[in-house]
Amino acid sequence: MLYIKKERRKLLLVIGFIGTALFAAGDVLLQSFSKSGETILLIMRTSVKDMPAGRLYFTLLTGIIAAPFLYLGLCAMDSDLRDRLKDRKGKMYRCFQIGAVIGVLSFFAAHSVCAVLMMAVKQALLCGISPETVETMYRTPFLVSFAATNLWVTVTELCLSAAFIYFVLKRILPLPGAAVLLNTAGFYIIFHAAAALLTALTGNEIFSLLANSGASLGLGAMFLAAAYACGKA
Repeated sequence: MLYIKKERRKLLLVIGFIGTALFAAGDVLLQSFSKSGETILLIMRTSVKDMPAGRLYFTLLTGIIAAPFLYLGLCAMDSDLRDRLKDRKGKMYRCFQIGAVIGVLSFFAAHSVCAVLMMAVKQALLCGISPETVETMYRTPFLVSFAATNLWVTVTELCLSAAFIYFVLKRILPLPGAAVLLNTAGFYIIFHAAAALLTALTGNEIFSLLANSGASLGLGAMFLAAAYACGKA
């Protein structure tokens, strides 16, 4: 990956955080706030036809902006790890590299595939095509693309999270032990638990949106933690 000089790393890690925040915003924008309608294609309801088209277009735009921001953040973190590890690079650094290399593509692919699919389903429903027909028409292309992009995202999140936890526990990154939660896996668990609790307490489904942004914000938290560690021995 691109090597970033020390004096630029903190700024680029913050830019990387902004990228993850944009992805998180896109995750929220992709969700329909309506409880009405039947579920189709696993991830949406027929109420998607009432979703403003501008929300979907804006979601695509956030992904286009966020992808290079995410890349710069990953490059800055990779450069810091290279300097810290020197000749002691091992399996966990390789694990981090795998997650970093496919990370930008996986996040953008999942983001854009969902947005484009929702546009297609929205237009089909608006044209009067029945939900059952839409389900039949889109099932195969949806399942293939959904499985592929989610596999990429899962590998990215597991590789980056495992490597970050290892570097914190081994004190390669000078961070307190609690920082092990500042990653995609940690935030995924925390945000899903918080969303379930708040939904149960209030009965308002809007809190389920928290769960959908947890992984993106977890990567952002990892960037901020790495920025804090920059310059520390």
